[in-house]
Amino acid sequence: MVPRLVGLAAITAHDVALDAHLLAVDQDPCHTPAVAGVVAAQLPTPGTYLTPGSQVRIWVKTGSDGDGGGGGGGQRVPTGPTSVTPSGAK
Repeated sequence: MVPRLVGLAAITAHDVALDAHLLAVDQDPCHTPAVAGVVAAQLPTPGTYLTPGSQVRIWVKTGSDGDGGGGGGGQRVPTGPTSVTPSGAK
């Protein structure tokens, strides 16, 4: 079962996932995984049943906020499915 990783330090989230026989992977596998920062989002959600060895995608928030350093664009955190109105619907 997928554990809750949101709010954990990234390095801790990786360990918690491994303890559950899962692999926490960065939301963009083409980049080096973040080990510093806090998990801001995850997919699938906690409580989801996966087969051992499956991946849990994590979004890690890095850097400090409120220090006047500006923000990094980074990847958008998923907000879930959205409804789409069919073409031609009124």
